[in-house]
Amino acid sequence: MVCIGAMLVDECFTSIEIPIQGTSNPSTYFRSSGGVAGNIANHLALLGQNVELITYFGEDTDGKWLIEKCKENLVGISHSIISKQNTGRYVALLAPSGELYTGAMSGHFDTVINISFLEKKTSLLKSASILLIDCNLSIDCLKWLLEFGERENIPCLVEPVSIPKAKKLQLLPIKNIFLLTPNYEEMAVICGVNEKNNPDKLIDEILSRGVKNLWVRNGTKGSTIYNTEKKFELTAPKVNVIDSTGAGDAALAGWIYAWINNKSQIDCLLYGHSMASLILGVKGAIKNELTSEILENTVKNYK
Repeated sequence: MVCIGAMLVDECFTSIEIPIQGTSNPSTYFRSSGGVAGNIANHLALLGQNVELITYFGEDTDGKWLIEKCKENLVGISHSIISKQNTGRYVALLAPSGELYTGAMSGHFDTVINISFLEKKTSLLKSASILLIDCNLSIDCLKWLLEFGERENIPCLVEPVSIPKAKKLQLLPIKNIFLLTPNYEEMAVICGVNEKNNPDKLIDEILSRGVKNLWVRNGTKGSTIYNTEKKFELTAPKVNVIDSTGAGDAALAGWIYAWINNKSQIDCLLYGHSMASLILGVKGAIKNELTSEILENTVKNYK
């Protein structure tokens, strides 16, 4: 599998009381590795899968630290870039419940990773069973990768990342996306409308544009995968949330792990939810102690 997109340093501040906008909020602090493509690549590698990550690392101390994290988890990074740009960074302010209050991200993935660079990686990309793409990339690169996946018959899985970044998909040919993973707000900007309260219309619009499978996450209410034939629903597990950072990325890693092991659609959802529950119970976006045995046991005990 090839994962293409962001790997970041995550800095999470958990507010001791309910956060108040426009003032300083006393908080606890935790630092970890993050970034959508990086999170998914690390979890798949920990689950024993052969994964190559295409991202960039700065020449700074943070970049060296992230490289060591990937090496520890056996993530392939020989096709990534060492750049003079600063390593990407994500800062989150969490509520005491562990839910995200607000976040900010700084990085240069949309300029460091360009079409000229990707064209030099065609041999690697052609060898992939899956292309996992996050929307930290530029619109041009997203378009190039989706067209490449269609031409080479390689399933493309796309994670929108955030509301502003999901907007990049508004004008792109998304008909060859095998799995798209937005929430309702991200679906609305992909469709170019302000109708997040009319989810059925948004779902129909995206499926009519050719997306093969649409996985809509709805927080504590669970999630549903839609395609033109049917839908698959699963309630969320009961979890004592410590930190919500990276839960969606973990869910997608769990889904991919199940899919490549020929599980059914509903079982893929089950593995996805189980992975999310594991991440919600730890600080940071990556569970470095993860093994396939831990995931399988979590699936068996899913409630």
